[in-house]
This record gives sequence, structure tokens and C-alpha cells, in this order.
Amino acid sequence: MLFLLFSNGALYQWIAEQWYKEYDRPLPERKQYTYGIVLGGYSYWDWKRSRPEFSEIADRLLEGIRLYKHGRIRKLVLASDGSIIESKDGKGLQGNAADMKQYLADLGMPLEDVILETRANNTWENATFTLELIGNSMKTESTLLITSATHMRRSLWTFHAAGLNPDTYITDTFPEIKGEKTNFLPSWHVLAS
Repeated sequence: MLFLLFSNGALYQWIAEQWYKEYDRPLPERKQYTYGIVLGGYSYWDWKRSRPEFSEIADRLLEGIRLYKHGRIRKLVLASDGSIIESKDGKGLQGNAADMKQYLADLGMPLEDVILETRANNTWENATFTLELIGNSMKTESTLLITSATHMRRSLWTFHAAGLNPDTYITDTFPEIKGEKTNFLPSWHVLAS
């Protein structure tokens, strides 16, 4: 019974949508943000091939770039993703911030508008290190927090605890796909989520 309950995709989707539905709204019309903070977890640096490898939550970065290109945000802040993180001891996970910046430039991002926070290992450090890097202007300038839908509630609580009050923009939602029927069959993928 537990397996059937916790592997039910339709039930998982409904619960997740309840968790993030208060953040599932469009941005205020014509509002421009000084900073768009994209929380990490969407890539790792592939040292063998010298490029980032993206995960299933790459929408975070893609939407940040899109919002920048549409003039909704002026500075894109990447908050410590696996592709840019600096290992404190040189032994742990390590990204390649310089080459990731070049990768973003190749995608058409002006480097003067990209800010990399390269030290954080969790959401609390994302908030505090980003504030430390940018300074108190984050408390007065308009800021947009960009992360996955199910991660937003916890992320926003963390940023509030650090004294920041960003607007929110969610990614990685459950899209409504025309013609797809609701599936109640057990799924290992749902169980792993």
C-alpha cells in the first residue's frame, strides 16, 4: 500500500502543486528588477569536455537568461551552481567559473551583467554570500528569486531570514500537456523524487 501511495504520479503532482501554487503567478507587468538571482543545482562542469552539463532543472538558468534578454532583469546573479562552485580545499566538488562565464558570453550574455557567487553549498549560504557579494543594495533594489517551483517556499523563507525580500519566479512546474491523460500507475521516478 505504501509503495502504491508514494509512487502515484497524479497524487505527487497534486501535492507539489499545492506546495507551490501561491508562487505560480506572472511577474508584475513592466516591472524591471535590478537583480535576478538564479539558485544553483542545474549543472556541473565537465572537465573532460570543458563544458557545463545540465540537469533536469536547467530551466532555472534558461529562464534567468530569457528574463534578462527581455529586459526584465538588469543583472543575472548565479548563486553557486556546480559549474561555478569553488572548492575550499581543492578536493571537493569544483566548477570552472571563468569558463562558465565564457559559455554564457557565447550565449550572448554581456559579462558585465553576470555576477557569480561561487562559494555557497546550500540555500542559506546562497542568501548570505550573495548579500555579502553584492552588498546592501540587494535590500533596497528590486530583486527576483528564480528557482524550481518545489524549492521556492524554502528558498524564500531562507532569503527572508537573511533580511531580503525578493519577488519570486518559479520554474520546473508540472506542465499541462494536451492529450496526455492522468496516470495513476506506480512509477519509480515518482518514488525517487
